[in-house]
Amino acid sequence: MDVMMPNMDGVQATMKIREEKNIPIIMLSAKSEDYDKITGLNVGADDYVTKPFNPLELIARVKSQIRRYVNLGSIAGGQQQAEGVYCSGGLAVDDRQKLVTVDGEQVTVTPIEYGILKFLTENAGRVFSIGQIYEAVWNEPAYSPENTVAVHIRRIREKIEIDPKNPKYLKVVWGIGYKIEKY
Repeated sequence: MDVMMPNMDGVQATMKIREEKNIPIIMLSAKSEDYDKITGLNVGADDYVTKPFNPLELIARVKSQIRRYVNLGSIAGGQQQAEGVYCSGGLAVDDRQKLVTVDGEQVTVTPIEYGILKFLTENAGRVFSIGQIYEAVWNEPAYSPENTVAVHIRRIREKIEIDPKNPKYLKVVWGIGYKIEKY
């Protein structure tokens, strides 16, 4: 949000947005006085960046705000996260939009991978057997589903994990099944 915009300045726009939304707002301005920064932050901006700025720093600040928003959702004053959005740490499955994001960045998954992620994330912390996962996602009885589910789990890990061999989110519970770690 630029502080010096035509019609409505950034401070007024931020105050208007804050009446209804709890989305991340970063003020971007040539106004670099302490008073301007304090005003921007006091009216509801989450961060304030002055021009000229390092583009890489701005990207890092944007990613940080998105990560915070994804981790906390649109929680404001103790409200629960939006209905149909299942989160565990930086992993979010938005069933309304059929989107998967990790640390605010969208991850492209197949419909089956989405189904597995949604099922496990909405039940974060619970362990499910391969048969239970298969039956919940494919909606049919499980007859030797081990290889099928294992291949999909491997592909999901390659997409959502920084190090698929040491997963943060999608964990195996040896001899029992899989779970999404609850954060």
